[in-house]
Amino acid sequence: MARKSKKDTPTSAPAPTASLPPEVLAALGQPAREEPRTFKSEGVGAIIAAGWKAAFRPGEHSIRVHMAAQFYPWKVGGLVLAAGVVAARAAAVSGTHALVLALATGAGTWAALRILRTTRARKHKATRLASEWAEIDPAHARVCAAAAGVWLMAVILIQPATLTAWWWSGLVGLLALLALGSRFWAHHRVPRVLAAVDEAVAPPPPPGEHAVARKWRTRVANGNGALPGTKLTDLADESYGVRGRLHLVPGRQTITSVRAALGYIATALGVSEADLLIEHVEPTEDDPKPDSSILDIKVVTVGMLTQKVPLEGERLVVDGDDVSIRMGPYADGDGEALWRLYTADSIWGGFVAGSTGSGKSGLIDALALGIWQTESTIVIYLDPKNGGSSPRIFDRAHWSVGKDPGTWDAILDGLIEVIEARGLENSARLKASGFTPSKERPGIVVIVDECHVVIHAQNAEKWGRVGREGRAAGVQAIYASQIYGLQTFGGDDAVRSSATAGNTVALRVSRNQSTMIADIPLDPSTLPKITGVGLVDSGREAPFKAAWAPSETTAAQMDAALEHAPDELDPLAAGAFDAGTKGLYSRRHEIAEQQVANAEERLRSYEAGRVPAAREATDTEMALPNITGPTLFEIPDIDPALLSDTDLGLGILAAAGRDPNEELLATWSGAAKRVLELLIEHGSLRRGEIEKQVRASEECSRATVSRALDDLAEAGVIEALPNRAGWQLAA
Repeated sequence: MARKSKKDTPTSAPAPTASLPPEVLAALGQPAREEPRTFKSEGVGAIIAAGWKAAFRPGEHSIRVHMAAQFYPWKVGGLVLAAGVVAARAAAVSGTHALVLALATGAGTWAALRILRTTRARKHKATRLASEWAEIDPAHARVCAAAAGVWLMAVILIQPATLTAWWWSGLVGLLALLALGSRFWAHHRVPRVLAAVDEAVAPPPPPGEHAVARKWRTRVANGNGALPGTKLTDLADESYGVRGRLHLVPGRQTITSVRAALGYIATALGVSEADLLIEHVEPTEDDPKPDSSILDIKVVTVGMLTQKVPLEGERLVVDGDDVSIRMGPYADGDGEALWRLYTADSIWGGFVAGSTGSGKSGLIDALALGIWQTESTIVIYLDPKNGGSSPRIFDRAHWSVGKDPGTWDAILDGLIEVIEARGLENSARLKASGFTPSKERPGIVVIVDECHVVIHAQNAEKWGRVGREGRAAGVQAIYASQIYGLQTFGGDDAVRSSATAGNTVALRVSRNQSTMIADIPLDPSTLPKITGVGLVDSGREAPFKAAWAPSETTAAQMDAALEHAPDELDPLAAGAFDAGTKGLYSRRHEIAEQQVANAEERLRSYEAGRVPAAREATDTEMALPNITGPTLFEIPDIDPALLSDTDLGLGILAAAGRDPNEELLATWSGAAKRVLELLIEHGSLRRGEIEKQVRASEECSRATVSRALDDLAEAGVIEALPNRAGWQLAA
């Protein structure tokens, strides 16, 4: 008989008994489980424990840790007050004690400054901020130490014995603390607190989540991200990249805070700042007032800004009386940036800012082409580089003037005369209040290249009149420069306001210049180093790529447009212009031919090794080079005997006696220019002294001065002295 195998009977799992009462466990014969004993503070003990933790063991996100720098001067002040109380009591014992304590206070003040300069002090938690401040602003640190020492000595010598005496002593110390601490607090701003979000209750990732939405959720919208609590919805792939809606936390975030965090968002998504387009949602008939907490976001991933945009075809956009010039498409290909030229009864100018290599000259060429395509506007061109900025416009403009300040001022007087004459014509004959262009009565646009050379304090008021009054008389100016500061407009803010009232275009500029361009909400210094990429003050708040064509193609298009453009002004404007320029306007072609002949004669003299004949005031100056950055020309010392009439072919060196710093200062503005002036005057200065004088004269912040020093150092114009002794001009 086969032997049956015994199967093991499965044992049943023990029933959970942890939650049963002790008496039930005893009836079942099981030992009662003892809970671990814990001690919890209650009542006064709990208050003391919480106070101890807040005072000596603050959490990572506590306000004490968050505002450690703001509390630091109060801690130092409290320490000095406590030392004063103890020292005053000790000094009351005898005069010897008071004298010894006073000497010890002076020695301690000196020793404290020496200790703060050590590496150990910079690493120690209690002295780290003080040590850093002694390095950042040593002069102010010495003043603070001296003030503390003087107060302690005064307390030791006075020995306040009454509450009133201590009240007055403390009041003096408090006022000194507030006065001296303001500089420290101005440097250590209260850090921005990010809106916290509870990650524990965050929803799980939805199925099929878009890659951009996943990066946003995990890197931007999490508790430690730049915009916690935000989310992306309605993401869709477009030809340029991805488009969707950005939902902000209502009442806690705005489009301004989003733009402030644009750099962090760009690194989180793995793109550049110029490839992030964040704008308000456009109103529609179904939604005329969109929710301001919902924004339109576009992430450009196909590199459209790196693609060349050809300058071709009709450049004008005409909508009734409104005429605009197409500058180039936006980064996402949705629409184009426009330059407003004409509106009902008005003509508009503007300002183009851009550093060398940013595409400023190409954009000016495109604007001139569009102006000629209107068939009702003439162009006058002022270029201190004698056509070096744009030879195409210089050879084709109605009147081109190189480096000739006298003729610049004559043209300005002529423009004022035309404005007054057309204003009189509007009121006496036409009974109109504005200007409508036509081929018989064309508009006048003056392109002022390198306008910081043309406009100065003596003629700024007249240029302001052209901007303010010329709009209704058909006269306006387009200014172009690498510099946006007030010195570009002759130090007159009214001129800058009128110049930028029509259009403002910012190509890539330095950080020092970008802070001055308030008309454009985005930062032009963050634009990629791609020629022709810029921002506009009207239209969309997104980068655009300016259209461009080779010089020969651009010149051919200009010639084609000029075939239909007016050749001359209307008789009234021509007569007024000639009267204002004292006959120069009617003789402009004759003067230009003579200047060309004089220039040829001068060049032949150089080729023959001869000193050229005495140059006339109207001779054409040599075109200035396109300098790629701030440059300090090294001019050698020239023996005056070599500059005589002897035919040595060295007459060209006669300009070598000019001040080399004049060229250097002309390339900088604002705080940077003031820093250079101080270093030229004094040779070298400490950082604290530079900040003091620049802030007093320019009325700017410490951060602006710091950026100016960084920009100058990066350009190789200035250099730091050893052992943090200050700054000097680079050798």
